[in-house]
Amino acid sequence: MRILVIHGSMRKGNTYALTKEIMKRLLDKPDVEFTEIGVSDLALPFCRSCHVCFTKGEENCPHYDVMRNVETALAGCDGVIMGGATYMWALNAAMKNLLDHLSYMFHRPAFFGKKGMVVTTSTGAGEKAVAKYLKTVLGQWGINGAAIVSQTAKKQKMVSPDKTAAKLDRAAERFYQSIASKRFIAPTLRNIAVHNAFRAMSLSDYSESERDTAYWRQDGFRDRAYPVKAGPGYVIGAFVYAAAKYMTNVLGKKYVKQ
Repeated sequence: MRILVIHGSMRKGNTYALTKEIMKRLLDKPDVEFTEIGVSDLALPFCRSCHVCFTKGEENCPHYDVMRNVETALAGCDGVIMGGATYMWALNAAMKNLLDHLSYMFHRPAFFGKKGMVVTTSTGAGEKAVAKYLKTVLGQWGINGAAIVSQTAKKQKMVSPDKTAAKLDRAAERFYQSIASKRFIAPTLRNIAVHNAFRAMSLSDYSESERDTAYWRQDGFRDRAYPVKAGPGYVIGAFVYAAAKYMTNVLGKKYVKQ
């Protein structure tokens, strides 16, 4: 069982320590191996928003020499743990920069069936918003139903160590079992809606990205509202796809005329 751990903080503080506690519990499980990536070790320049990852492919990113190993590790893992620190009630800049470099995955999600966990901390507030954002990102990559472990330093002082340990035990066990079961987790309606909006735009005659179009022409993507079980959400997906396809064609024709 291969688990990728992304340490999103620039220092080994509260978020790093909490992530390590989760890892320690997972190491007690059979056949678990970790790959760890720390944003502080990457020396990753800021994303330029040049859009070449969308139009030409991620390997054309000017920072691909740094991102190559991150993308390879994501593709090769069974589960991913994202540790995100809370700065000013939002995700810290270094982690956000890493995710910005992977934004093409919203257009071309590829991690269906992988499992995720989000670990966040704050000194006072904001960690829940950060956790929600990271869970949304994973969902748009295809990693649905990510577990959340969040902690506030001030509140933590009022909780007994035994209760904290029990909470982490449960979280690690659930995450391990979710990977071991190989069970698909159904996407949210939002995931399905965004998925089908990109599907419609990329399969349109007016798509501006050959790379996106080629991705969505794969078997299992062109004609399905979602590539894994989505339950009643298929209906929503089909509706969003039809509406987005119609609007894309209307706006595309108008753009060409101008």
